[in-house]
Amino acid sequence: MCMNIGKKDLLRINHGFEGNLRSGSSLDFAFLRIENEKLGMYKKLAYLWRAILVDYPFSDGNKRTAAFVAYAFANKYDKQINEELLTHHLISIAKQNINDIRKIERRLKNAIK
Repeated sequence: MCMNIGKKDLLRINHGFEGNLRSGSSLDFAFLRIENEKLGMYKKLAYLWRAILVDYPFSDGNKRTAAFVAYAFANKYDKQINEELLTHHLISIAKQNINDIRKIERRLKNAIK
């Protein structure tokens, strides 16, 4: 796992943002990918972000949940976040429905160093 957040944790986090799970299939896929030890940590985060920002599994708080996950990631790996850039990428990915994992990963690497 890329930051010790499981699906139950993610549901609890989102519930704190007044959201509820609408569809868990994309999250299930993301968590399956995260278990692959061959994937890098940013790619694992990219799978989670795509599931949250593009597939909108929650009734509310999708972007806030994705931001929380990014901060948890940065905290675990002792990385610094460019908040303005992270917010820009988060909104851009959600609005443009960016599905390409490599593009999402590149944006995450750009904002979290």
